[in-house]
Amino acid sequence: MSSTKHSNYFLIDCNQFYVSCEQVFNPKLQDKPVVVLSNNDGCIVSRSKQAKALKIPMGAPFYQYAQFFKENRVFVCSSNYALYGDLSQRVMSVLSRFSPHFEEYSIDEAFLFLENENPLKIAQEIQQTVLQWTGIPVSIGIGPTKTLAKVANDIAKNTPSSQGIFAFKDKMHIDTILSTLPVQEIWGIGSRLSSMLSAAGITYAGAFKDAPDLWIKQHGSVTLLRTAWELRSIPCLTLQELPVPRLSITRSRSFGKPTSDWNDLAEALSTYAATALCDLRAEHLLPSFLTVFLMTSAFIADAYHNSITLTLTEPTSYTPTVTSLAKDGLRKIYRKGYLYKKVGIILGGLISEGNTQPDLFSSSTKDTVKQTKAMQLCDTINHRYQGKAIRFASEGISQSWQMQRGNVSPRFTTAWKELLTIRI
Repeated sequence: MSSTKHSNYFLIDCNQFYVSCEQVFNPKLQDKPVVVLSNNDGCIVSRSKQAKALKIPMGAPFYQYAQFFKENRVFVCSSNYALYGDLSQRVMSVLSRFSPHFEEYSIDEAFLFLENENPLKIAQEIQQTVLQWTGIPVSIGIGPTKTLAKVANDIAKNTPSSQGIFAFKDKMHIDTILSTLPVQEIWGIGSRLSSMLSAAGITYAGAFKDAPDLWIKQHGSVTLLRTAWELRSIPCLTLQELPVPRLSITRSRSFGKPTSDWNDLAEALSTYAATALCDLRAEHLLPSFLTVFLMTSAFIADAYHNSITLTLTEPTSYTPTVTSLAKDGLRKIYRKGYLYKKVGIILGGLISEGNTQPDLFSSSTKDTVKQTKAMQLCDTINHRYQGKAIRFASEGISQSWQMQRGNVSPRFTTAWKELLTIRI
C-alpha cells in the first residue's frame, strides 16, 4: 500500500520570543519569572510562563509593578532589538531549509507549505532542529489552510499535553474544534466583526463557517467570506514567498526623558535619518520625499504635535543631503517652550536605484558617483565593525536623548566586544 501525502500549512511560532532570546544566553533565567520591557523600559511586552502564572498582565506599565517584581523575584530585561532581530533571522534561516514554500510572517512567526505523509513527524523534526540550532522553543500548528493552521497553533501553545504541536486530522476533527471556538478568536476577525456576528447569533467559529456565503458577503466583505472558506478547508490565502516591495520607511523612538533642546531634537532626527538611509541603501532604494514629525506627550494639557513633508530635488540616499533637508523641516515645526517626547522621519516615494530621473538643472553626475562611493564606504566599515564606527557629526556624540534601557543584555551575536564569556 502506498503512503498518501497530505498538503498542509505549518505555522511556526516562537514561544515568548523576546524572553526566549534572553534565556538563550542567560541560563539562570530558565524556568524563572521573566519580563521584557518596551522602549524606555515603559511597558511589559513579553512574559515567561512563570511570569504569566503570577498574573502579570501584558502591556502593564513597569512602574506600577516594580515593587511586585522585587517581592516575587521577577527578572526584568530591557528590550534588546539587535539580539532579537539576529536570532529571528537565524530561526527563519533554519525554517526555510524545510520547504521552498516559506513566508516570514513576523519577527517570530513563519508559514511553511509542505506535502508529507506524516506531518506530525516533520513538525517534531522542525521543532527539535530550531531548538538545537538556535535555542529558541517553538509551537507548530498544522492545517489545510493558513487560517486553520493559526487555530491549530493557538491550541498547540495553550495545551500542555500537545507538547507544542497540534495538527487537524480530518473534517470531523475540524468541525469539533470550531464548534466550541469563540468567533472572535479567529484570525482576521476583530472586535467589530465579532460584535456584528454575535448580534446575528453567531458566537462560535463553527456556526460562522456554516453560514450562507451570500449572508456573509452582505454583512461583511469578500475578505470575511474568504475567512469562512478557509475554515471550510478551502485555501484562499496564498503564501507571500517574495518580500512585499517597501513603500516607505519610518524611524523614531521616544526619548529617555522629554526634552525641549533643539540640539537634542536635531541629533536624534539626524541619527534616525542616517539609520533609515543605511537600510534603504542595503535594498538599493532611494527616497523621493520625506516627512518629519514632532510631538509632546498626548497626556499633558498643552500637548503639541506637528509634521511637515518635503520633496527631494532628486531621489537620493546620500545622508548629508537628506539630513540637511530634514533639519530644515524640523526648524519649521519646532516650537520653543515644549517638552518633546518624540521626533521621527518617514522616507517615502521609494524607487530602485536604476530608475531615477535626474534633475534637468542639477550639477554633473560626478558628484552623485562620489556620494555613492562615500556612502558605500561608510556602510562597509560600519557593517564590518557591527555598529557606528563612522558617524556623521550631526548625530552628536553623547546622545543624552537616547531611550532608557536600565537592564539591557549584551548584543551577544552582533558585537565582538559583547560576545558571551564562558568561565571555567
